[in-house]
Amino acid sequence: MSKAKSDKVSPDLDTPTDLPQAAVDKISAALNTLLADAFALYLKTKNFHWHASGRHFRDYHLMLDEQSDAIDRTDRETADHQGQ
Repeated sequence: MSKAKSDKVSPDLDTPTDLPQAAVDKISAALNTLLADAFALYLKTKNFHWHASGRHFRDYHLMLDEQSDAIDRTDRETADHQGQ
């Protein structure tokens, strides 16, 4: 990343760290990839949830709804920690 840390983050939101900026950028990039993959999983799970059909519709519908909620909570926690 070419911008200096002070250019990217407001001083009010700056989190002190002992890590060099290159390490912070590398970790952020890895977490962004992880979050993108997790969000894709969430969307696919919701898609299955809305398109469930057949004899076990209600069971699948409820199971996939619970699973997508759990994925969403995990995504939000990960994103919250990334911002710290």
